[in-house]
Amino acid sequence: MLDYITQRGALPLTGWTFAGASRDNTDHGRLWVALAHDGGDVTVTLYRDELRLHAVAAGARSGPGPIVLEPAGDSGLSGSVELAAPGEGAAELDVFYACDADLEARHTGLAAHLADGRFAGQPGFSLPCARAKRVLDAMLAARLGPDFRADCLAPLSEAAADYALCFVYQWLSTRPDDPAHELARRFAHSAREALPAIRLRRGAEVVTPFAARVARA
Repeated sequence: MLDYITQRGALPLTGWTFAGASRDNTDHGRLWVALAHDGGDVTVTLYRDELRLHAVAAGARSGPGPIVLEPAGDSGLSGSVELAAPGEGAAELDVFYACDADLEARHTGLAAHLADGRFAGQPGFSLPCARAKRVLDAMLAARLGPDFRADCLAPLSEAAADYALCFVYQWLSTRPDDPAHELARRFAHSAREALPAIRLRRGAEVVTPFAARVARA
């Protein structure tokens, strides 16, 4: 199971997994959750907008346990979540900073590395995208604190895509002199180069978490 989702909101939901998450069915990687308890059923509904007007996936069950999330309409988003106890309320999820389409836009021919639509045993490139999110989460927490919330996740997409591409080619690399090793090195360098340009907004505040802090003569 990929443990990479950031959940804000005290709901009895854990172990989120997703397949098909994209910029079309999320808000640049962010989703909003509504948990409702109606009679004997607990329903989880996911929305791509903060007003919770556009549902993209939902699932229900009658007691604690796994809930399978099916696409709403033609969103293409599916997944699962573990319900620890019945409850009601709302939460917010940061699912990704870069998705498959971001990786493929930055590096053509990437889909050739998929086997039956999977890479390293996970749907699409969800594994390297999850690892890229973990890396950026750790760096952001170190600079801005663990509770920092950006208004929009889009500014993180370029660095996240390059980190994910680095991880793809690290996985494929077998020796230091093969082309995959050089591609991994190149994308790692590109990701580091993208960091200083990241500008994140929090209300009226704009932060540049990776900008140089010391001016050298």
